[in-house]
Amino acid sequence: MLKEFESYIEQQKLCDKTDRILLAVSGGADSVALLHLFHKANYSITIAHCNFNLRGAESDGDEEFVKQLAEKYKVESYFVSFQTKEFAKQNKLSIEMAARDLRYGWFSELCKTHSFSKIATGHHLNDSIETLFINLTRGTGINGITGIKPVNNELIRPLLFSTREKIENYLKSENLVYRTDSSNASNEFVRNIIRNQIIPAFKEINPSFEATMQQNIENFGQAAAIFNQEIAEVKKNILIEEGSQIKISIQKLLDYPQAQTLLFETLSIYGFSFDSVSKILECVKGESGRTFFSTSHQLLVDRDVIIIEQLSDNSSEISINNIDDFNNLPISLTAKQYNFDDFKLIKDNSIACLDADKIIYPIKLRKWKTGDYFYPLGMKSKKKISDFFIDQKIDRFTKEKTWLLESTNEIVWIVGLRIDDRYKVTEKTKNVILLKLN
Repeated sequence: MLKEFESYIEQQKLCDKTDRILLAVSGGADSVALLHLFHKANYSITIAHCNFNLRGAESDGDEEFVKQLAEKYKVESYFVSFQTKEFAKQNKLSIEMAARDLRYGWFSELCKTHSFSKIATGHHLNDSIETLFINLTRGTGINGITGIKPVNNELIRPLLFSTREKIENYLKSENLVYRTDSSNASNEFVRNIIRNQIIPAFKEINPSFEATMQQNIENFGQAAAIFNQEIAEVKKNILIEEGSQIKISIQKLLDYPQAQTLLFETLSIYGFSFDSVSKILECVKGESGRTFFSTSHQLLVDRDVIIIEQLSDNSSEISINNIDDFNNLPISLTAKQYNFDDFKLIKDNSIACLDADKIIYPIKLRKWKTGDYFYPLGMKSKKKISDFFIDQKIDRFTKEKTWLLESTNEIVWIVGLRIDDRYKVTEKTKNVILLKLN
């Protein structure tokens, strides 16, 4: 098996002898085999073990076992203990997803702190097949049936060439002991149902099921590569990038008969599920103004475009005590003060020319809220900011990102859009403050 292991690493270009490799070692069969193979192949390795505290004394026993492995192989090791159930509850995640997020987050921190160039896990062919079936049950596109990838940035899976049975036979031949996770026998988790019930049923139909699926996964991967090339070309036609926003032309999207597939392939990278995409497409065809959320992004079905942007915290309110404080804001503003005689009026919405003597510090930089109003430049009557946004055809996401400058509870400037008429520069102005949105 060592020759196959080294050959697979070379074939997939997973790592080389100059890499410092962090091994995820749980103490189970796969990770024990991974550790043994890397050790025999003379790679530079370090062990990392997570105790998720999900199985009481059994979890603690796993940790102690891995500590003994580190001593046996005389390699450096790191250990961490997680309160996984509490983390899952706080973040509204399944236990599986919570453990995954905790594990890979910690691995990433170790890489940054200790300069590891690769993270190796013991995923094998059966794990890849199970992942394919899990994705099918949840709804997926062609990329979801290509199994687990051998490489994902610094993450490598050197055992994907091998089945679980082959790994266990290798451990037996090398007289290596390992820990058995009792929860693997439970059908509480989706993966275990597929592992313990679904796949055995397929093996009754086809005893060479793993080999057949290995070839299928390779075929699906090649088809996906061609598919992704075509999707990339189509995206160039329908996508517009404007700063932090991604916009999809609704008309161009609907010109394609395969609009749903195209939309899924575009939105799935932002965390939107197959079900969400189906609902989004329904709105695209007749109901604008709807907002959808993934764990990382928000999406707005606007009149002519779909707008996607990363979620952010819009609750900030910042106090500005003097002109120097403009250098320490969440948006990039520059501020300068002039004597009126040295000033030349600039007409540009990204620049606010204000009567400095009417500005009373501290002033606030904040987000707009319902009920806000101002006197738009050139008008003597007040106007609700919500109505101003409608007149300017400002979409909901842009509204949520729009900042206001406020002095003595009066709006001075809708930043980047319009100043308040009460604060404009006139012939009576003596000092001018010029604010520029960069």
